[in-house]
Amino acid sequence: MADSANGQVIFEAKGCVMCHQKDMDTVGPSLRTIAIGYSGKEGTLVAYLKGQGSPIIDPARASVMAPQLVKIRTLFEEEFRDLAEYIVSSADRPVY
Repeated sequence: MADSANGQVIFEAKGCVMCHQKDMDTVGPSLRTIAIGYSGKEGTLVAYLKGQGSPIIDPARASVMAPQLVKIRTLFEEEFRDLAEYIVSSADRPVY
């Protein structure tokens, strides 16, 4: 089972938070936007994060994410699932 808390640690440690804010699009789409788009499609998100799939959220800006995908490619399979779980669970967190 994926661990959302570990996914948050990875998200912050790998610098994802620099481009992905909780509820606001900045350099990248917000966590909430990503969460809603990938809800029920966690496997598709994992494939994208591993560099093995195409994005379904704002694919026109996918090239901006390419360097980050290189940065995280050394994660273990379970860590990719944890990261995806954290991102998708963002849709369940309240908006402030």
